[in-house]
Amino acid sequence: MRRSMVPMLVLALAAGCAHASSQQKLASAVTEAVYHNDISPVADDFNALIRPQLTRASVGALSDKMHARGDFQGLDQVQDDSKAQIFGYAAKFSQGSMLVCMKLDGDGKIAAYRAEPLDQGKGPTPSTSNPCSSLE
Repeated sequence: MRRSMVPMLVLALAAGCAHASSQQKLASAVTEAVYHNDISPVADDFNALIRPQLTRASVGALSDKMHARGDFQGLDQVQDDSKAQIFGYAAKFSQGSMLVCMKLDGDGKIAAYRAEPLDQGKGPTPSTSNPCSSLE
């Protein structure tokens, strides 16, 4: 009985891990890197036009804004515009949230990334029509 339960447990865990899209995994990795004020692990995920903007000052300022909201707890998708390659997420922190918007180029590299604070209780939800419209 134990032998048959192990493969089922592995399959259940694998199915749970496959739930997040590749775009959400990328947005989460970038958001965590910014939060930790170390963009180097994900710098190659940005396209060549955006990469020069990833300065210590710009990443540090955004990291400070994130830390003001507490511990990073993950992302919930609020926009998926696959045609325009624009993806939006509500970034959850222990003391608030932020809207994270990401636009990908034709090569799947990040062409734009923006994170801005959300008012308490007034954030985007999956029913919000287009919270990342400024990236279009």
